[in-house]
Amino acid sequence: TVPATLYNHRHPEAPPTSVVLPQCLGVWAASSAIYLAYAAVSKARGWKVPHAAIRPAYSSGVLWAVGFVLMVAGIRDLGYSVGYALDAAGPIMVSSLLSLLVFREIRGRTQTALYFVGFSLQLVGVLLIAANGQA
Repeated sequence: TVPATLYNHRHPEAPPTSVVLPQCLGVWAASSAIYLAYAAVSKARGWKVPHAAIRPAYSSGVLWAVGFVLMVAGIRDLGYSVGYALDAAGPIMVSSLLSLLVFREIRGRTQTALYFVGFSLQLVGVLLIAANGQA
């Protein structure tokens, strides 16, 4: 996000999402090239290539791109200190809640207590940054 933020800072006339297409296109091209190279080597060696694995990867890439657009817009609207703190900690907090509540990966009293202590400290930190940050 730093190159995107620097570009947006140096080009205030450009829309903040102007950095999204080049970055997403580069990630897509690189990941597609890596997958095609893997498939070519696998085919040459006679290994079976799991083509079904590509669908979830591209779907998660689309989800990442949407999140990137929202992150760039959030940093523009909230300022870097607040926007980045929310963009960095927010997904971690959501995924950890999913881990606890949906997938039940955190079990036992000690682990759950440690989770809530860590979650609370992170939440307090993000709230303090949001309350005292400058837009």
